[in-house]
Parts: sequence; C-alpha cells; structure tokens
Amino acid sequence: MSPRSDAARKSSDFVRLLHEFLAAHRELGAALSCGDAAGLSFASIADVVGDDERSVLYRLKRDSHDLFRSEGLASAAVRREVLFDLAVGSLFHEAMKLRESLYQREVYAPRLASLREAAEGESDPLLEEFERLGGNREGRLEEILAEVRILLIQTRDQFRRLLVERAGERPVTRALVGRRKHVDAAFSEGFAGLMEAMHGDVATGLVDAAHSLLDSAYFTEASQVLREAARKSYAHRGEIDQLQHYSEGMQLYLAGDYVGSVQAIEAWIDLGGPDAEREFGRRAASALGRVGRLVGDDSRGAAILDAAKQLQLRLETASG
Repeated sequence: MSPRSDAARKSSDFVRLLHEFLAAHRELGAALSCGDAAGLSFASIADVVGDDERSVLYRLKRDSHDLFRSEGLASAAVRREVLFDLAVGSLFHEAMKLRESLYQREVYAPRLASLREAAEGESDPLLEEFERLGGNREGRLEEILAEVRILLIQTRDQFRRLLVERAGERPVTRALVGRRKHVDAAFSEGFAGLMEAMHGDVATGLVDAAHSLLDSAYFTEASQVLREAARKSYAHRGEIDQLQHYSEGMQLYLAGDYVGSVQAIEAWIDLGGPDAEREFGRRAASALGRVGRLVGDDSRGAAILDAAKQLQLRLETASG
C-alpha cells in the first residue's frame, strides 16, 4: 500500500471513529442525564452499554483499539492516541459495571426480597451475604456513576486533542461540518470554537470541508458549504470563488446544462483554478471531452462542442 493510500485509509478509519464517538457521547450522555443513581434504570442504558455490536460504546472501544493499538510510544502524538484508547477502554468497563449493578438492583434484589419473605425468618448465610452486598449497592452505584461521568468528560477532552492534531485531514473536517449539531452538543466550545482551534477560523474549516466534498464529487453539498464560508466577513474570497465556479460547472454538467457548465468552468480557469487544483482540472477536462456525445448535432450543439473543446485544450495544456 502506498503512503498516500495508507494515509487515506487511516483518515477514513478516524472519521469512522469520530462518528462512533459523537454517537456514544450523545447516547451515553442522555442515559446519564438523571440526577443520581436512584433515577437511573437498567433499561435506560442497556442499548448504549453492552458487549456486542449493538452497543455504540462497544463499537467505539473496538474502533479505537483497532486504530490506536501501537507497539511503540516514540512520539507524543502516538502517546496521546494510546491515552485516548485507554480512556475509552476505562469508560467502557466502568459503564459495564454500572450496567451490571443496575441489573442486580432491578432483578436480583426483588428476587432476594421474595426469598427472604418466603423463608419466614429462617437463617441462611448466603441470604445474609446477599443482603449485606445489597445494602452497599446504592453507595457503589453512586461512585460508579460519578466515575463514568468523569471518564466521559476526560475521553471527550482527549479526543478533542486528537481532532486538533488532524486539522490537515480534510475528511475529518468534512465529518465535523456534516455533524455540527452533535459537535455543538459534545464540545463546550461548540462547532465554531472547534473550527477555530483546528483551522484558525470557521471559514477556513468550511473551505477544507468543501475540498473534501469536491474530491468525492458532492458538488451541490460543496456549493452550499462554500456559500456559507463566503458569508464570513474575513473569508478568503479568491479561493472560495474559484472552488464555487468549479463546483457549479461540474454540477451543471451532471444536470445536462452544458452551456452553463462551460461558462462556469471557463470562469474557474480564468481565476487560475487549475493551477491550484490539478486533479480538478483533469476531471473537468474529462467531462468536457464527453460533451460531444451529449449535445445535439445542430448549430447550437456545435457551438457548445467548440467551446468545450477549447476549454479542454486549455486544461490539458495547463496540466502539462
């Protein structure tokens, strides 16, 4: 596997981890929103905390282990990843302890009470031991609940550090833009604050996300993100305008508006777009090269074809 494809795979794996983290933080946080252990039930966390694929916390632990289990600890970045993995593992195991304790309170305790009632005062060492354990259960539940809440916060804070370190990975920023409501809920600084920490300002983060969308040929979605970025007073309009013309040109091509597509792609070329984005230039040239098979054979079609060929030549010349 080439270094570039390996980096792309790792970035994709991290994006998957990001999705699971946001879901786990949201679902576990909602389950723990009760004031104390007395208001918490087994049913409220049974689906979130479990030891199989149905549990989002299990999937988060699995994906973290797959991505961050490392034999070496040579760099600070790797050590931060391993520390996050340890935090996720601890969160999972403490949450499982909470789940089991709630199950004992709701299932074992009533059965024990029934046994005691049926025994009619008979002495049994095992019953007495169960009662002793049950008497300490509520205190332990409060301790476990507090620990789970602390670990959830610490896991979130450590994950934020990993996100900031991946500011240069455009698919990561794209994933955050696509889930900004969940980002707002998970991080105290919110989506805007996280973008500023990663990119210096929100507009730069949005443009990075648009790049990633364009890489995946999501032209309409990219245009929407670029328009949002352009509304920021401090935005770098030159790059945004370039990308907007390219995005619109490719989307119009897909929609069958070849006149509009040629005009938008020409505007992109005139602004120097292919100089900054050679891969986009190759894609645009490929699209323009297919126009002849898509337009009519009348004078209007001939004019569109001629304009497309001229632009295709400019792009091919620019790409060397």
